[in-house]
Amino acid sequence: MATEPPHEHKSVHDWVMLFENVEESTLLTACDAARAAWSDRARGLGRWLDHVAACPACRQIARTQEGLLADDCLGCPECRDALQVVYDLVDLTEHYEPVTILELHRAEEFMEELAPFSLDEQITRVRAVDYYQQWGVAQRLLLDAQAAWHRDPQKAHDRALLAVAVASKLDPDSYGAAWIADLRAKAHAYLANAHRILGQFIDAEIEFTIAEAHLRQGVRSGQAQARVFSLKASLLKDQHRHHEALALLAQVERFHEEHGERHEAGRIALKRSTVLDLLGEPREAAEEASRAAAMLDPAREPELRLAARNNSISFLLAAGDIEQARALFDELPPMPEPLTELERRWLEANLLRSEGRHGEARTVYELVRTGLSEAGMFYRAALASLDLAVTAHAEGGRRGEVLLMAEQAAVQLTLAGAKPEAFTALRLVLQAAREDAVTLAVIDQVRRRLAALQPS
Repeated sequence: MATEPPHEHKSVHDWVMLFENVEESTLLTACDAARAAWSDRARGLGRWLDHVAACPACRQIARTQEGLLADDCLGCPECRDALQVVYDLVDLTEHYEPVTILELHRAEEFMEELAPFSLDEQITRVRAVDYYQQWGVAQRLLLDAQAAWHRDPQKAHDRALLAVAVASKLDPDSYGAAWIADLRAKAHAYLANAHRILGQFIDAEIEFTIAEAHLRQGVRSGQAQARVFSLKASLLKDQHRHHEALALLAQVERFHEEHGERHEAGRIALKRSTVLDLLGEPREAAEEASRAAAMLDPAREPELRLAARNNSISFLLAAGDIEQARALFDELPPMPEPLTELERRWLEANLLRSEGRHGEARTVYELVRTGLSEAGMFYRAALASLDLAVTAHAEGGRRGEVLLMAEQAAVQLTLAGAKPEAFTALRLVLQAAREDAVTLAVIDQVRRRLAALQPS
């Protein structure tokens, strides 16, 4: 059974010796890039290295200390957080070899070298040329894939596929066989998630099967498994295997709670709330969303905490608890970020409609739809068009306006590159409106179906 290598094998001493053996210009470049890209974690290492370079006493300690730094061996207060800084960087690279942080920095150069080639040629090159076969290169590719999942899922697929190729060639003597197995599991899971977003569910299932096989050969610390299972739960949700998704998410949340990762547990609770809603349990979904909001750290991801509050209000409205939904909404202040404020106003429109204030709701829906379209968020704009269709029907069943809103939703779905299933669902409203047989239940059913199909 694979076990996690002892942390003390990589001490602050190892990091200092690594940077001493790098040209000063390279070190400065690495630190500058880190300050720009990696925020406080890398800035902390940069500050500590600057301090060690200027303080002979601390430099001597760092050179000679072979194990973990302890309070009684630190030379001065500036070094008190040195060990945590290193562990934060370990979280970034997901490895205890100090060289991986420099590999991650230098990966940008390799990406530029590979850019002119086709994907097949890139895969051939990384498999054939040794200097592409680095942990940091694979990590950089996976970071790119994650960033592109919803903005450009095809790019996410290509980056993850290239990361799979790099991970397949990593040297066990350099990085450790168990660590490489975890990285390969992550790469295949990221590729699976890209397939899921592209609607390629069979390919996604195959990649998750490969990812889980690698997990069995990995470090088995639980972190890699939590990541893979969280992504797999999204596939299960999209396949309407909601109970399986909930069970898997519960397992992931337990792992985060056992390790004191309250914010990560909150992220999983938020995902669980959306699955509960899809199961037709809006009140339970609202409770789960409220629980998620309480766990999420607003300093880390304020938009997620707002999403949890928004979900809670939406689910309360679905459960018919308009009074409690209004009370929660009135606690939400205007948001400084334009898109976030649009989401808040959208929630306000839903609430106004539930309160029977249809004219006011229509005005806010139109504002929201315009803002989403201008931001290029066409799928979301299509949902707002259907909300306008519901409002038009509630105001007196105006068939012509319902048909117009549905036709505009079709255009927006086309601009969004929506899945065929979305157009199939929307066709129900279009046909019913043309035949003067549209009902509120039909529009609402289609709206919920499109919401479930949007990329997540």
